[in-house]
Amino acid sequence: MQLYPSLMLSAIVKHYLIIKHDHDGYADYRLFSDGNPGLVFHFKDPFLQVNACESGSKQPHSFLYGQMTHFNDIKSVGKLDMLIVVLHPHGLHALTNLSAYELNNTITPLRTVFGQEGSDMEEQVLSSKSPSEAIKAIEKLLICRVNRFQKQDGLMHGALDLIYQANGMIAVADLIQKLPVTERQLERKFKEQVGIAPKKFIDVIKFQHFLKSLQKSSSDINLSQVVYACGYYDQAHLNNCFKRQAGVTPMQYRHHDHLLAINLMQVL
Repeated sequence: MQLYPSLMLSAIVKHYLIIKHDHDGYADYRLFSDGNPGLVFHFKDPFLQVNACESGSKQPHSFLYGQMTHFNDIKSVGKLDMLIVVLHPHGLHALTNLSAYELNNTITPLRTVFGQEGSDMEEQVLSSKSPSEAIKAIEKLLICRVNRFQKQDGLMHGALDLIYQANGMIAVADLIQKLPVTERQLERKFKEQVGIAPKKFIDVIKFQHFLKSLQKSSSDINLSQVVYACGYYDQAHLNNCFKRQAGVTPMQYRHHDHLLAINLMQVL
């Protein structure tokens, strides 16, 4: 379920995502990038972060996460009840005044970044009696931090708007042609405010557009029609992008009926 932020936070928060799953026991999940950082609150059992040795460490009950440059495997150990604050790509930088690049592929307890404010927010959110009450507590802190740190960057907003309007089917050269910026300046701004290079971000948005188009298409639609409409050269090109971004094939994703979110799927 998606809920939307107050007007004061709409430039920073994309939406709130509530995920619940009553499966009581161990289950494996695959998580991959949607281009957005965010904050997570676990009301029940947090996920385990799985590493190459198959052991894992439990996620904090509340944390912020940066951009992901590769897919991750996580494991549930019980029932899921999560509230995710999905931020716009530049949102983490706006809330923390930190270089977004430093937070790539990390999960950081709220209290580590926000101090006592983070501890207070975690306590208020996790003890709330409803999603609306939890969101109210979240927005109270986020509005304070936005007022403290946010600086409007018209150039970055322009670049992001162009990428979204084109559904990722745009080249970096096109951005430079349309905006008063050099390639080096654009790279630096994306690294600082979004966390990844503009080309990498464009690829993520293009891939997300394909996934949304795939979900909307009927099962009898030929996959190739969606592939070409979303700017991929051919099936092989898409397959390579899929394996790199999500670690599965397009057909595995298309026929999957255990999606918790567009970029969070159970691994069967």
